Amino acid sequence: MASTTKSQSQQSSRTVIFANFPTIKVIEPPKGTFSTRNDQWCLTYCSQNVSGRIHGKPPWCRSICLRKVFTHEVRNILQYKSHKVVGPDGKALYPLPNEGQPINLPWYFGGKPSDDPEHGRKSPADTKYWEEGFYLRKTNSYLGVYETISTMPNSLPQQAKFNAVRQARRSRWKDYQEFLRSGQQPTEENKWLGRIVPPNIGPDSSPHSLLVHLPLDTEPFLEPVYQLLRPARLSLQLLHENFTEGHLQKFAVRVWDKAWTAEPFTLASRAANFGYEQWKNKGKDSDDDDKEKDP
Repeated sequence: MASTTKSQSQQSSRTVIFANFPTIKVIEPPKGTFSTRNDQWCLTYCSQNVSGRIHGKPPWCRSICLRKVFTHEVRNILQYKSHKVVGPDGKALYPLPNEGQPINLPWYFGGKPSDDPEHGRKSPADTKYWEEGFYLRKTNSYLGVYETISTMPNSLPQQAKFNAVRQARRSRWKDYQEFLRSGQQPTEENKWLGRIVPPNIGPDSSPHSLLVHLPLDTEPFLEPVYQLLRPARLSLQLLHENFTEGHLQKFAVRVWDKAWTAEPFTLASRAANFGYEQWKNKGKDSDDDDKEKDP
């Protein structure tokens, strides 16, 4: 009995050969909604000088950012909260900031500015919404840099709500400035009663910023090139059709057959004789014209 207990204790205390060897652990971070990987990168550079501080000028700033939008951010998927406003294609309708809307984009990036004839200003065109994929944002304003950094902690719904509130406040401030310039008195008929002064949230940085979806839409940029090359494309298309249908081969056979007849020599001799006659009679014709002009 004692020997059995001793053998069992020896077996239990026996260690594994590879127990003390260093090991490698592979840990994969979570994906999707709980991912800890970076999905937005920014390069920002700002500078200032003494003259700028004396005159109160804003700093010189440039920033470029790359943002990745995941599927769960714009579509309803399992194990994630549902989006409230979804389009017929199943995509959530979160509008892009002002710098990503067609009215503020250059034409070569798909911009579609339209004019409002009644007020003589630009009116909103088609609204663009966030989509899955990568976005490139560029700004050359210190306000744009501040807005980019301040909105990094927010999700797409929070950003859309923030932009809507900011746009409403900016529109209210413009209405208040127009009311002051009109010289009207605050009455019960208008909304400016008493000394109500709406807050001024500052200038809009969207004219100094750009937000585009990657890969870029090259159709607007290449459209003028297509218009310029359209005649050449039609000519090449016609040449290809004539070659494939056999018209050029038939023409080449006819030229080859005619080359062995007397017709090319006859045509060349007639052209040479006609040119010689015109050259020989050139001086005579001028003399006759001068004689007709004399009284």
